[in-house]
Amino acid sequence: MSSTRPPAPLTDARTDGAPVPLVAVRDRFSNWLFQKALPLWATTGCDGIAQDMAALGAQECLTLAGVPALPPFKRLRVQARQLFAFSWAALQGWEEGVSRAHGIFRFMQRAHGEDGSWARTLTREGAVLDGTADLYDLAFVVFALAWYGRLEGSGRAEALARETLGWIQQHMSTPEGGFLNCLPDDGAARQQNPHMHLLEAVLALYVTTEHEADLALAHTLYRLFRTHFFEPVTGTLGEFFTKDWQPVAGEDGQWVEPGHHFEWVWLLGEYHRLAGVDTSEPAMRLASFATRFGLVPETGRVRDVLRRDGTILRGGSRLWVQGEALRGILCQDKQDSRGIAARLATNLLDDYFTGCPVGTWVDQLDAAGAPTVTKIPTSSLYHIITAFDSLNQAANLATKPSYSGL
Repeated sequence: MSSTRPPAPLTDARTDGAPVPLVAVRDRFSNWLFQKALPLWATTGCDGIAQDMAALGAQECLTLAGVPALPPFKRLRVQARQLFAFSWAALQGWEEGVSRAHGIFRFMQRAHGEDGSWARTLTREGAVLDGTADLYDLAFVVFALAWYGRLEGSGRAEALARETLGWIQQHMSTPEGGFLNCLPDDGAARQQNPHMHLLEAVLALYVTTEHEADLALAHTLYRLFRTHFFEPVTGTLGEFFTKDWQPVAGEDGQWVEPGHHFEWVWLLGEYHRLAGVDTSEPAMRLASFATRFGLVPETGRVRDVLRRDGTILRGGSRLWVQGEALRGILCQDKQDSRGIAARLATNLLDDYFTGCPVGTWVDQLDAAGAPTVTKIPTSSLYHIITAFDSLNQAANLATKPSYSGL
């Protein structure tokens, strides 16, 4: 089993070995994000720039040389994540994000069917390639529309988000609770992951609209978490389930991901903040397990996949896992009293944002810390931004007046 020893906090020789403060690492992160990453993804990372400011949406991915890889498809989830990214950036005052958000929104609507459904993939030019309705994708559509609505301001995006939620509830609900992974149903194991992102989306929509009705589905999803996803004896979060929400047989039934544990920690904190429901006990249990078994003491990186007993299934460390760990740790310890968040953020800057084209990232490290990647996925920007946002808010608590990010 993994060691329970926490990682040693990073120290700064310039300050006589004092721990690196959140403000310092936030400032480094902000400079990389606003001066290097966002400008690259707003140009090289967008398609059809010459025509009409991302007229063909976001690139699916880049090569390791930092140029568009141009696969013959574009996934809806990637377009939605980039719509969120540029909407968020524009709301922080990064003006170039406005035109990119508008362009991606227009392109993304090509996946929207007359019946209210959304297609899973498009061709590079925007024709429907796979019309399957995927719950994971739909969750990100709602999430992105909630954020775009704060930027766009007409109410159109919020209305489209509500329409999408209504379509999900009408067509994808199951008698056993929760929703199908996709429609048509592929018969695969039920998954908690798309439900987690659907909760994230509903909470974001409620923040945008402040209409109590937009919070209703969040209560349903929280009950699903408490009754089926969360296992209180071990303090773990299951990933794969049978039709009646029992853990599947074999190794997949023991499969747990520290990154999703930390992601739920943040979500439970947000749900508590917005709905007033006490979520402290499951949040603490999830954070405890993920920190105890997922965090590597020697490096401060977080492992990808464990068993419910804490043993390692995959010892590598995806970028997104580090970002979600940063969010979850700061949700539990806003002052970063143990220095774990500063270590995680510094790891992102030093291990994942270097050794690659400027403004991009290494998406996967193996257990020894070596890159194991063949492309630069656009979709990781969503995790990077949400991690930075939490880091920025925590740093703001330590410094008044608040920091703008630019």
